[in-house]
Amino acid sequence: RQAESQLLGELLKNVPKGEWGVIGREAGSTLKRLPSSVYWAGMGAWGLRRFAGTQQQYFAHVDRIQTIRKARRRREDGEEHDGDAPGDTWHPRLIELMPKGFPSGADLSLTRDESALLLDQWRLTEPHSLLTWLALDAAKTGDMPQADWIWAHPRATEFPPRIRALLEHGQRFSALVEGAALLYNLQLSELGEREERVDEYASGLASWGEQYGLLLNGWDLKDFWPLVLGYGHGISEETCRFVQAWLDVAVKTGRTVGESKLARRLIETRETRLKGGRSRFRNRAALNQWGGSSGLQRLNYRWPTASNFLREWHAGMNA
Repeated sequence: RQAESQLLGELLKNVPKGEWGVIGREAGSTLKRLPSSVYWAGMGAWGLRRFAGTQQQYFAHVDRIQTIRKARRRREDGEEHDGDAPGDTWHPRLIELMPKGFPSGADLSLTRDESALLLDQWRLTEPHSLLTWLALDAAKTGDMPQADWIWAHPRATEFPPRIRALLEHGQRFSALVEGAALLYNLQLSELGEREERVDEYASGLASWGEQYGLLLNGWDLKDFWPLVLGYGHGISEETCRFVQAWLDVAVKTGRTVGESKLARRLIETRETRLKGGRSRFRNRAALNQWGGSSGLQRLNYRWPTASNFLREWHAGMNA
């Protein structure tokens, strides 16, 4: 904890306020969840962390290594001891690239060698990911195109077929659930007698129905579910049925979806099944605590985060 606090102090000195990426800028040394717990899994997924285990197991492992080293120094007999494998804990290249005097002077900018190591690890551990494809494309062309939405990326037509298919479905799904969120907020505004919100959401829902009609029309979910089921996220049959029912009614009603009794019943039933007695449709106290908007952010599938990763990586490659 002391080491992480020391590193945080250096980052706060060297990374200007407003720049993205410093965890604990406000909390400082009182931070409860340390940054290492946030990026521990990612370090393992990219092969930078070689030790396979939890942080607690890692600390115990390090203690064991240090105990063995002390015993070796005392004995000076040159024998090898079981479990003395410090090189297996971290990628050796990561250790080689450690700046002298670290963490003194540390910031978040990448050197060219660090960016090259990341690219090597992406190719090795995530060869079929879009992140790797975009990085390899940028390394080849020298260009890192930007886009607000990943499906609007200038290179989208050149992505591998499976990724293109995922993005086509992802764009449709993002649009579909946006409509459900708009109707949910419209119904709550009506229940809470928030007239200014009623007009706002009714207008937004009508525009949504008109804007995405062609995108959603003809979308077959039978092609969608096999691409996302079984990849680490639980999706219940009830959720699948809700999505299908909402798609059907949205395509059928278009601009008038907000007036559909079936659509309204779907939203209310979904909320009640998920929250039970805490449903805002059933619990007046919960409705009164509602802030006026819920779930209205469009699904972006963490593209802003990935885009930031790629920009920082690309800057390092050009350093």
